[in-house]
Formats: sequence, C-alpha cells, structure tokens
Amino acid sequence: MPHDVTDIPSANEPAKPWIRIILALGNLHRRCIGFAFSLVGPKVAYWLTGIGARMMYWLLLPLKERSEAQCAAALSGKVEGDVAVIAKQSFIHRTRNLTDLMLAAHRLTLDNFKRCGGALPEPHLSRMLTAQREQRPVILVTGYYGSFDMLPIFLGYNGIKASAVYLPHPNKGFDAYRKRIRAQSGCDLVPIQHAITKLERVLEGGGTVALVADHHASKRGIDVDFLGIPTKAHSSVGLLACRYDAEVVVAGLHRVGADFRFEVVVEDTIYPNEWKDESNAIEWVTRRYMQGIENMILRDPTQYLWGYARWGEQHARNVVKINQSQ
Repeated sequence: MPHDVTDIPSANEPAKPWIRIILALGNLHRRCIGFAFSLVGPKVAYWLTGIGARMMYWLLLPLKERSEAQCAAALSGKVEGDVAVIAKQSFIHRTRNLTDLMLAAHRLTLDNFKRCGGALPEPHLSRMLTAQREQRPVILVTGYYGSFDMLPIFLGYNGIKASAVYLPHPNKGFDAYRKRIRAQSGCDLVPIQHAITKLERVLEGGGTVALVADHHASKRGIDVDFLGIPTKAHSSVGLLACRYDAEVVVAGLHRVGADFRFEVVVEDTIYPNEWKDESNAIEWVTRRYMQGIENMILRDPTQYLWGYARWGEQHARNVVKINQSQ
C-alpha cells in the first residue's frame, strides 16, 4: 500500500478543484482504513497489505526489475537466498510502513511500546539518556531499512527528545496525518528544507538529532563503497559530528514478523575521540557509519528498500540492462 502520490501540485501552485477533491477523498479513505485496521488487528492488517503489495509488485514491472537488479548487484556472494524473493519481500516491507503508522495511531502508547519491542537496548539507552542530561550532542543515523518511519515514535517513548528530519509529502493532508503520528511521543519533526539550520541549533545546544543518512550524493559527496559498489555519500553527518563533537549512533528499526512487533537495533556508536587523530575526520566518520548501515542490511536484506536508486539513477539503469541481457 504505497503512499507516494504523483501529479500533485507544489506548495506554490494552487490545486485544481478536482485534484483537491481527489486528495480529500484519498485522505478520508486512508483514515477509514486506519480505523478499520485498528479494529481487525495487526495480523489481518498486514495480511491484507501483503496481498495488495504482491499484486502491485508484479504490476509495477519497472520497479520490480530495478529492485531485483540492484539487489543482485549488491548482494551477489554476500548473502544466501533467492534475489527475486528478497526483492519482493523488500517491497512488501516497504508497503507495511504505512500500515505501521496506521496501527501506531490507535495502538501505540507510552504504556505498551516496550511490549511492541520499541525499547532501545542497553547500554545504548542509558548512554543516550546520559548524553541528553549532560547536554552532549548526539546524531542518530539510520537508512531506508525496516520501519524507519516509526523510529521517531520509539525514540520519544524511550525518553529521548530528538529532532528528526523528514521529507514532507506533497499531499499536505497525508503529510499532516503522517507527521502527527510520528510526533505523538514528543519528537520534533523537522522538514528537510529547514534541516541544516535546525540541526546546527540543536547540536550546539547539546541535543539529539535523527535522520536517514542513506542518500545518494549525485554531484558532490564522499566516495565510499556501499555493499561493494562505489557510490557517493553526503558529508553532512561527518561535518556536523566533527563540528560539534557529536556522538554518532547507527541504528535501525527491524520489523519482527507481522504482528506489530519491532526490534531497535543499535549497530554502532562512534565517539569523538575515535576520529581526533584522523587526517580526514569527515570522511572517516562517513565511511564508518555507512559500514554500520551496511551491516544491518546484510543481516536481513529483505528489510532494505531495493527499489530506491541508492547508487544513483545511472547505476540503476545499468544494472537493469545487465539483468535483462542475461
């Protein structure tokens, strides 16, 4: 049940009346589905989502081909399992992200989040809470892995007051709905267009920020190998970490089964004293956190977003052509 909407006017372009009506009906439909899911429970909700996801995966042939091609290029010789199956499961996991949010709106509270597997493991939770009390800056980074949309909710319920960067959805009604759910535990949701100014202010004050740091830097970036494939990574995490002496926590939210259960995985914590003697600290931090994200993916590649052009559009097109020629 993907929630990407195309052909939606920008914020500065007035929507035509029929588009506004369609979006309003779509938002109402989504809320009704969310309420229905809260009544039938997670197992039925995920089952229904899975049926729709499987149908859409076979219908969206370009996405299917891209997912399988990138998965094959990145995982060849690294993990066991059928690439086609991994890619399909990846799409199903991605569509369940919206189901997660719908269920969280009605089912997730401060009283039960631990039963859902949302507690940060020790000693990482204590370390992050101590850093918060002592006003030491922390940057939590994750990738397009597992139920990444849910991570800000669990951070807040664990007592971590984080400012989480997010990409606003062009459908303003859905964006407000998603933002309200993700901020229900008290995390501050920061639109990506205001991220730099906001993150600098938070880190300067000794706060915690959270962001998806798994984007392809198409022009400028740091050269890294990600899953054995050369790519470019944005330098922003390394720059902020070095500028503010911030700890970098590499974490992800792993979905467990299909019963609204999760596991917070902390893959690595990078401390400022570890890069103080490095000749290029920004590159060192970047490669280290990217390695942490890579380790998470290799542990369960079905929960990574293989349809996303992580290595750039040109790489995605190239590997699709190679797969089609074989």
